[in-house]
Amino acid sequence: MTFLKLLTASARQNFTYTCHQSAAWYDESSGSYDKALRFLGSNDEEMSYDNNPYIKALYDGCASRKGYEKTVIEINTPKIDQVPIVDVMINDFGDQNQKFGFEVGPVCFLG
Repeated sequence: MTFLKLLTASARQNFTYTCHQSAAWYDESSGSYDKALRFLGSNDEEMSYDNNPYIKALYDGCASRKGYEKTVIEINTPKIDQVPIVDVMINDFGDQNQKFGFEVGPVCFLG
């Protein structure tokens, strides 16, 4: 992995959050990103909406917090040590009828 990172200019990884009445990124009901997912990179750096310009939602179906949907987050960074994602913190969970699942995509190292 270290050798691969030496040959790389940037890296990309997707994270897909499946939800039922749970916000993943933007929360339309509060009009804020307060419940946005937080990720821990392999360099022990925390990443989220408020502190990382290289992370964005490609699709944010969970923003409405209605029914079953999904949100796809992409980390596309020149800071190679930020990926792969090693942990995630879910901030909108615990109410009745809320459910979630997730899939961590592979890392793509780009020359």
